[in-house]
Amino acid sequence: MGNRIQGITVEIGGDTTKLSTALKGVNGEIKNTQSQLKDVEKLLKMDPGNTELLAQKQKLLTQAVDETKTKLESLKTAADQAKTALDNGEISQQQYDALQREIIETENALKDLESQAGKASVAMQKISQTGEKLKTVGENVSNVGSSMTKNVTVPIIAMGTAAVASFNEIDSGYDTIVTKTGATGEALESLTKSADNVFGTMPVDMSDVGIAIGEVNTRFGSTGKTLEDLSAEFIKFAQINETDLNTAIGSTDKIMNQFGVDASQTKNVLVDLRPYFGHKKLNFFSLYDFNT
Repeated sequence: MGNRIQGITVEIGGDTTKLSTALKGVNGEIKNTQSQLKDVEKLLKMDPGNTELLAQKQKLLTQAVDETKTKLESLKTAADQAKTALDNGEISQQQYDALQREIIETENALKDLESQAGKASVAMQKISQTGEKLKTVGENVSNVGSSMTKNVTVPIIAMGTAAVASFNEIDSGYDTIVTKTGATGEALESLTKSADNVFGTMPVDMSDVGIAIGEVNTRFGSTGKTLEDLSAEFIKFAQINETDLNTAIGSTDKIMNQFGVDASQTKNVLVDLRPYFGHKKLNFFSLYDFNT
């Protein structure tokens, strides 16, 4: 990074200084935060369900987002001044272009951090909600009497262990959504909330939920309740016809595009395609009447 912005002087907060010097503080903070994150990630590989480590990861990611935003603001301020300096012949085109590359790199780093922070926040909320439910169960059990304590304590511990273990499955589903949609921030939070709603209402793996939410949102532009209902329909469709979920969604989208069917009719299309989708020898392009 230092070589990119070497020789560029800017005024930030009333002080005129070299850009590399102005960014020295925030770069140091970012480096320190990243070092702590690597340490936490290393420990999480050995103990994926450790709630203290997960909480630290969320805190550090939020911190990294704030620090990277500060750096990006400084770089953009510098870019405005650098344009004037370029026009006045005070810096070279090469220096100006290098600064633009630094901005692009920082923007990409910020997007990645925001995505990670969003997933970490949602995951911690899920664990917190599970913890509250277990606390209620424990309080109810304690009121039953000490004679039952031994019989119910083990199942409760098992519930807690299962809840933490399911974090990995949930996180994997969220990763799929991010990969398929590229969503970050509030958009990602909305999609993961929809995934949670679908996951909580039907017996299905979170990996399939992630595929459905990601594909349906990307291909049909659906969000909220519409996204949840349609994703559930595609999951059931794929299960009934014993077909790959990605294939089911992609093929249906292709059919609808070819025949100009509006996305609002997707559920009806699935109902009519259901008898034919699992039969490779049948041409469901000709079997389906898209004018009805």
